[in-house]
Amino acid sequence: MNLDNFPTHSGEHGDYCAASKNFMKVDPECSDVRSLHYAGEDKVYLLMKNRFTDLWEFPTGRIHIGQTFMRAKQDLFLNYTDNAWKVKFYSSMPTTTTIRDFSEAETETDLKNKGMRGVRTYYFNAHHMRGLPEFKFDHTEHNDYAWVPKRQLNEYFDEDYYNIHIHSLKTR
Repeated sequence: MNLDNFPTHSGEHGDYCAASKNFMKVDPECSDVRSLHYAGEDKVYLLMKNRFTDLWEFPTGRIHIGQTFMRAKQDLFLNYTDNAWKVKFYSSMPTTTTIRDFSEAETETDLKNKGMRGVRTYYFNAHHMRGLPEFKFDHTEHNDYAWVPKRQLNEYFDEDYYNIHIHSLKTR
């Protein structure tokens, strides 16, 4: 049963549904960046705060030897949410890719990184389909999240990261 359009709270203009993507059921006064309703007039992007670097970034996960991109993408949201909400990936091709060195914290605290110099990250576009996003950060490299429209990404990203991704994102 789809509970995305089930009223969760009331406001000045009626009842609102926390997981709804229907503009009539989105709270226009929402100022909480952890809510899907934030910046309801724009497409919002999920950002995660990396616990090692203390920087905001798009959600990232690991791909293991023999694992496909599709399985790694599905596992990413399974790890964060226990499959409580669904996403649909637009393509099997990444939109952008980056290469960076590990931070000292990543090499010292994570034994899986021992002997490696850095990480290559592939980014894929996805669309939130159903379910109320709730996160668990127990066994991830992230410790916070925000839903941010394209026009505010420069407030979260450093200049280099912003310039890499901004042209591959849509406003609406």
